[in-house]
Amino acid sequence: MRRLDSHTILVGGAAAAMAISVFLTSLHNPFVYDDYHTVIENTSIRHVTNLRAIFWHDVTRPIVNFSYAVDRAMWGAAPFGFHLSNVLFHALNVGLLFCLARRFRLDATPAFAAAALLAVHPMMTEAVGYVSGRSEVLCATFLLLAMLSADRWLRGREEHRGRWLGAMLAAWIAALMTKETAAMFPFVLVLYDWLQQKSIVVSAFRRTRIVYLPLIAFTVIAGLARVWVLARIEYPGQVSIHWSYLLIDADVFRRYLGMMAVPTGQALFHEVRAIGSLFDPRAIAGLAVVAVVAAAVWRMRRSEWLASFGLAWFALMLVPSSVLIALDQGEPMTEHRVYVASAGLFLAIGAGIAHVADRLAGQDRAIRRAGAVVVALVLVSFAAETLLRNAVWASPVTLWRESVDLAPNHPRPRLLLGEALADAGRRDEAIEQFRVAVSFRPSDPAGHVELARSLGDARRWREARQELMRALDVEPGYAPAQRALKVLDEIEAGLGGNDLRR
Repeated sequence: MRRLDSHTILVGGAAAAMAISVFLTSLHNPFVYDDYHTVIENTSIRHVTNLRAIFWHDVTRPIVNFSYAVDRAMWGAAPFGFHLSNVLFHALNVGLLFCLARRFRLDATPAFAAAALLAVHPMMTEAVGYVSGRSEVLCATFLLLAMLSADRWLRGREEHRGRWLGAMLAAWIAALMTKETAAMFPFVLVLYDWLQQKSIVVSAFRRTRIVYLPLIAFTVIAGLARVWVLARIEYPGQVSIHWSYLLIDADVFRRYLGMMAVPTGQALFHEVRAIGSLFDPRAIAGLAVVAVVAAAVWRMRRSEWLASFGLAWFALMLVPSSVLIALDQGEPMTEHRVYVASAGLFLAIGAGIAHVADRLAGQDRAIRRAGAVVVALVLVSFAAETLLRNAVWASPVTLWRESVDLAPNHPRPRLLLGEALADAGRRDEAIEQFRVAVSFRPSDPAGHVELARSLGDARRWREARQELMRALDVEPGYAPAQRALKVLDEIEAGLGGNDLRR
């Protein structure tokens, strides 16, 4: 590794400082959406010493849950401390990416460009500015540490290789305990090894037999076990493979890549329509983009190995979410999923900037300065857009209104906007959104209950009862509707208050 002289430290520190500066405005943003489950209603994080409760609350991501407990112990239950930790971890990741780029033999300037893109890119806001995005940020921290350790293991001194291998495995296990995306690390590592074989002196056969095969076998077995738990325990009878959804995977990959290049149309909720045919224009476009990326990875494997590696990193780290889409689990497209993957893309861009800089080395100084100005303008533009995104996240109403505008015919963002409006005391607007949501999906009992609660807040008891009865018609025994109906009975009998939410 090149010596960390004062100039290198200064440049890397500047990139990390950019990360902090653009997300300072997010520190006072409120909890939103999944934060109510992961933080506000999470009783396991109330005592940081109760490790048993912290672990069992979220067995698949205990390190993330522990980090929430530490935040609560240090800062209290307010969102400020939770946001601060996200921003600090993000700044750490920017520094780690800069170190990794330097380790991969990029000069300070292109390494800074790669790290600065991670620091200020608007697509990072959902992972960094959203408390429940902590899993993505922490997973990236441990994976970058694992990759740095792996490089030392592969290309370091013989007497130190054992400890670096141990450090790599420890970091990878920690990453697995923050996000399932980390399962792709062994494949990323094998790819790196293959691209760098000329500069690695450790026996390839020995590495494959002792390290790679066991890691990949463990990953495959653990992945199959996770799918089994998902299908048999968490969602029994609701999980099956939908092969046609692979076309949606390709379309989502195309959209992610497009938004990384031109970050427009961002929202917490993205509507992804079904693709019924291989000849659908969206399917053709998605498959074409996947093919182009795969061809670029293969073509550049010798001439520009780091660009090839970075693009492959980006694609591989999106595979777990693609599997979820094929299993019809979770939202098909969420921006925070690109956080870990983007590190590879930014490394590829850094390699591209280095290549262009080499080509311009013999050109007039004005041309070189023009290139630097272009990079600076891109960073400034992204930073400004990130500040605007932070402002959107400052208001749940604005956040969900944005999603409704982008997906006007989908009931879910309507429901969430209605909840935000109800929390803000804007009853009539909330009732309007709930009615629209119910009209889009009358078979969802939750929509009827939320509408009933807002009608109850407006003392429109008869209408509230009608909606609760509709919810029970849709799903007899639906507990939230039964509880709300009991409260409504008490109200009408003169025994209770006027809050159907209890």
